[in-house]
Amino acid sequence: MILDEIVESIKTTNKNIVDHKIYSKLPGVYAFKLTNASNLKNFGSNNQIIYVGVAKESLEKRDLKTHFNSDRTGSSTLRRSIGAILKNELDLKAQTRNGTTNPREVNNYKFEEEGEKRLTEWMNNNLEIGYWEDQQKRPYSELRKLEEELIKKIKPTLDLDQRTKKFNPLAPELEEYRKSCKAEALLNAMK
Repeated sequence: MILDEIVESIKTTNKNIVDHKIYSKLPGVYAFKLTNASNLKNFGSNNQIIYVGVAKESLEKRDLKTHFNSDRTGSSTLRRSIGAILKNELDLKAQTRNGTTNPREVNNYKFEEEGEKRLTEWMNNNLEIGYWEDQQKRPYSELRKLEEELIKKIKPTLDLDQRTKKFNPLAPELEEYRKSCKAEALLNAMK
């Protein structure tokens, strides 16, 4: 079954981001997990998968150039979630993506520049990523379906996808953390 193939590929390609010397430019599905010495409060510890996602065009572009880019928190739900959970520990200050009170910019908040760097450093030290390449270049709708099935199977703790968050018992707590960041971002934009 394809789901078993995806899980196996994620396991075999899984490593710390800095250890990925070559990274796929194909579309596919990926999963982030905590390293064996990591802890993300109630959201996971020791080798637990915390996030599953899909790359429509390129795994490299989505994973390396968005999730691990200090300038891209507004484009990465993974970064926003980890930042919200570790806001106090990393001394992060939320702000809107472009400094306005536009609801989209508030919802897709980011952190001040130095905080973004601390968040990236935490991710580099505490996360591993594995992936499955879609050699057949399936339609995006099929990739999304595979992502959905994988989320249902693995139950990652940072899942807030509208299709699957009902399977995540930690979704309400995570949404509260993120709501707090949105409120702070809005307040900072109104100053």
